[in-house]
Amino acid sequence: MDMRIGNYCIGKVRSVDGSNILVKAEALKIPEYDGHPAMHVEVGAYVNCGDFHGDTICMVSRVRIEEVEKKGIWEENNLVELSIVGSVNDEGRFTRGVDQLPHITCDVYLLNGEQVNSIMGIDDHLSEDEKRKFFKVGKRSMKGGGDVYFDLDKLLGRHVAIVGTTGSGKSSTVARITQSILTEYPQPRIMFFDLHNEYRDAFGGQWAEKTNLIDWDNFSLPYWYLDLEEFIGIYYPGAGGTQEVILKGLIEELKKDNVEEDKKSRVSVDSPIFFDIEELIKKLDALATAETTATKKEPFQKLSNRISAINKDPRFDFLNRERLSQKKLGEYFTELLGVCEETKKYITILDLSGLPAEVRTISVGVLARLCFDYRYWDMDPENLPLALVLEEAHSYIPDEREATYALCLNRVEKIAKEGRKYGISLIVVTQRPSNVSTTVLSQCGTFITLRLTSDLDQNKVRRLLPDTIGEQAEMLSSLRDREALVTGDAVSIPGRVRFDEPNPWPKSKDVKFHKAWTDGPPVGYDIDSIVEAWSLREKRTTK
Repeated sequence: MDMRIGNYCIGKVRSVDGSNILVKAEALKIPEYDGHPAMHVEVGAYVNCGDFHGDTICMVSRVRIEEVEKKGIWEENNLVELSIVGSVNDEGRFTRGVDQLPHITCDVYLLNGEQVNSIMGIDDHLSEDEKRKFFKVGKRSMKGGGDVYFDLDKLLGRHVAIVGTTGSGKSSTVARITQSILTEYPQPRIMFFDLHNEYRDAFGGQWAEKTNLIDWDNFSLPYWYLDLEEFIGIYYPGAGGTQEVILKGLIEELKKDNVEEDKKSRVSVDSPIFFDIEELIKKLDALATAETTATKKEPFQKLSNRISAINKDPRFDFLNRERLSQKKLGEYFTELLGVCEETKKYITILDLSGLPAEVRTISVGVLARLCFDYRYWDMDPENLPLALVLEEAHSYIPDEREATYALCLNRVEKIAKEGRKYGISLIVVTQRPSNVSTTVLSQCGTFITLRLTSDLDQNKVRRLLPDTIGEQAEMLSSLRDREALVTGDAVSIPGRVRFDEPNPWPKSKDVKFHKAWTDGPPVGYDIDSIVEAWSLREKRTTK
């Protein structure tokens, strides 16, 4: 494709300083003509400094309009600053880096969306298999910028971070990306850790048949799937070495009792094999009774009392929901991943809004670890690649090493560092990137940065973004809803993107106070039923 359309020429190069180029522009607006869209010279627009040296692709980083006096007449002087992002190779494709810098007086041409997509490898000449790698998510923010496509393999193969302050459009962006994936790919596997029950609405309607919605009343995380560290973290936080040794021996013994004789030697305390927690409590009580002094009884009694208290607490019912059925891990994952032959599902939404605050972090860590272990033991990473959407990531993988978060951080950071090899990817979603594990964020290959108003958040993100975005980084606090700076592996050339609206929307829109305070409560509004649901911990959906 021609990268030097004559009518798109805006001026000539006046100075070159490393990767920074200054252009004297003759025009800042190019009208529509001959089927080519109208274009404006604006921050984030792409240009080609093309001449005998080749095609150098740059991004507009600043536009300065000055008034200068020439022979007593004041004239407008348009200066455009560019940042080099790469060049076009012999095959007509974009590549990072340049062999030769543009020269002074080199012509500068604006690039429209079709041209940009062409050098990124998104054009009609692709094979069907190559086309399947890309899916549309929105449009470039610049006038005439064209449609934006993500490379699915690079987006999820190297993790992605979606960050932005409350109300900037994080949830709608996540929903739109997922809906686009559902549209283009018949059998994806994406699992949402939904802490606020936001995504139920986004995957109803046309997506309902493909969505496995596990609401809080049906969510389960059987206690026998926990490894020893996780079990102690939930049932006896801060247990000493003596209690840990006692639990290890008893749980391992109970698990071995539930397998065939020839398999006992390969069963460990961490094996996801059923054991009856009531039997564990009885064994602890028996050991306490067998001791002759209060001092010797104490460790067994403390364990028994603590485990019994958690076991009877209705807030922790999710640990016991499958106790009677003794559900095996294979059946659990078959349902979780939606691979049942009769009812195949491709999006799994785990409503975790009812998790008790004191075990929310550990529970998320357990789920992440189970998913990683499943992919680890599936010897071919391409059999069933899985993406995990970590909503509100700052609340359970913070950038701190307190004991409260250690277990979850360890599990998620392991996926961040090793998941690519085993076909498991992270989509890290947060409103406070400054509070999220730097280890996790540094492993993300693509950043989708929506509006950020906090200086701390902006500074952390800037350190992770490439220098080529230039002045665009200064716009983080003024981006529109669903508008983001997108950089990294999923898009060869970084830039501003306005994401399409999701259809339907997640339950994350701002509350319409004007309507509620005008119309009043709906007919049949019942405070008693709300209090009853609160008391019984029943999550009741509303339409």
